[in-house]
Amino acid sequence: MKKVLLTTLTLFALTVQADFLDGSHNWNNGSSDSFKSAIKAAQTGYEANLAVNMAWRDTGKMIKKAKKLYKAGKNVAAITLANKAHKQTINATVQTALAKTAGPRF
Repeated sequence: MKKVLLTTLTLFALTVQADFLDGSHNWNNGSSDSFKSAIKAAQTGYEANLAVNMAWRDTGKMIKKAKKLYKAGKNVAAITLANKAHKQTINATVQTALAKTAGPRF
């Protein structure tokens, strides 16, 4: 009985949350702009890294260059560069967590 109740509540929770997705993403035809989502993820991560003073040197430059490439119509290169910048923000976040525990161990 507990399994049925848990399954039903989980299904209900997922159904309710499905209505809260933003309108820019269309699950039916895949029309969301991949550059916009990649650059937004990179910028959000970069701003979070800046807030804790652990941003990597080239990430901001990569984001700017990706925007220039996108404006120039080089979408594939822009998306690739934005994804690399996002990967750098993820690595910087991991480095931030490791830096908290850095120090000599006696």
